[in-house]
Amino acid sequence: MDERKDFVMVTASGPDQPGIIAAFTKILVDNNVEVVDIEQASLQDFLGLSFLLDMTGAKQSKDSVLKDLLFEANRLHLTLNFRIFSEKEVKGRNNKNLFVLTYFGDTRALAEITTILGEENANIETITNLTRHRASCVELTINVTGAQNLSRLKERVLAKSHELNIDLALQNMEAYRKNKRLVFFDMDSTLVDMEIIDEMARSAGVFKEVSRITEKARRGDLDFEEALLQRVALLKGLRLEEMEKIRNGMRLSEGAEELVTILKRLGYKLVLVSGGFSYFADFLKERLGLDSAFANQLEIKNSALTGRILGRIVDNAYKAKIVNLVASEEGVLLDQTVAIGDGANDMLMLGQAGLGIAYNAKRALERAANMSLGRARLKNILYILGITEEEINGWAVSERSV
Repeated sequence: MDERKDFVMVTASGPDQPGIIAAFTKILVDNNVEVVDIEQASLQDFLGLSFLLDMTGAKQSKDSVLKDLLFEANRLHLTLNFRIFSEKEVKGRNNKNLFVLTYFGDTRALAEITTILGEENANIETITNLTRHRASCVELTINVTGAQNLSRLKERVLAKSHELNIDLALQNMEAYRKNKRLVFFDMDSTLVDMEIIDEMARSAGVFKEVSRITEKARRGDLDFEEALLQRVALLKGLRLEEMEKIRNGMRLSEGAEELVTILKRLGYKLVLVSGGFSYFADFLKERLGLDSAFANQLEIKNSALTGRILGRIVDNAYKAKIVNLVASEEGVLLDQTVAIGDGANDMLMLGQAGLGIAYNAKRALERAANMSLGRARLKNILYILGITEEEINGWAVSERSV
């Protein structure tokens, strides 16, 4: 005999208090009713609770079970609503294509972003505020199963984040759930708030010539390797004492030291991957206590640059390879890695990582990124990784008291 399934959606709302789930599930267990799906949210002291019930094997009639639930809801000062579901209407969670969208903004940001989601047919499943007392960091779980073009949705929400000058991340739920363990940082204009080769060019008296080559590379007239070789050749004769002054004067980006300190406390492995130079990257590694650093090695003879680079050049492709190699050595899945960079030379590295973050970057880089992050807002990465405001503030207080 073909036995039809019997489903009921129950929604409870009212004042939140301990023991509500326990009270309802006791009735369900006593009546042999199974919970197929459940969702709860609390805003201030107000509860919203929904659960989908399979009534097929219930010991009592459906009406008797619902009366028991209503009686318990009345005792708990809750309002209960019911809706009958057919078997065809019940959709399994496995059929959903879920993403997590996190943004840092106000009510206007919520209005603009949710408008785009509606236009792209992406349904909002849950909304959570990650910061207390104000809705500055909001997380939306969205179902994009009905979205016709996921790439267009991503492009539109990231473009809107630029327009509103807010930070925004869009991650696949499966990757989001995997705890991140390994973070790769670019150096110039990311971990440090400067372009070191420009400072070297100023000291060598060739700033204009180096800038012209940089501009050619930006236009696509030169690839990264050729542009780097040409610029380093112009630096021939730069003395080590001048480089030491630049190294000692390196400015960290705002929030970089706090970000690194907290990630280290949480046990993250931190790696510097730079198309710049190991003379500066190794110094920064020691200064911040990073685990390792990869960068280009300048040839130095008689305490001055020869204008040549030793070994393999750390370009776009090699940065991506380093992410793979280090992750493999550490036994970490790529979904558990984070990469942060600002330039075209970081594109493949960001695309390789589970979470690619474009920091104060050109829009072209965001095609490979999951997150668009504005200048001086590195601290927001902590929220994306699930670190709470209370934890951040607690560490900041303990750091000041040391």
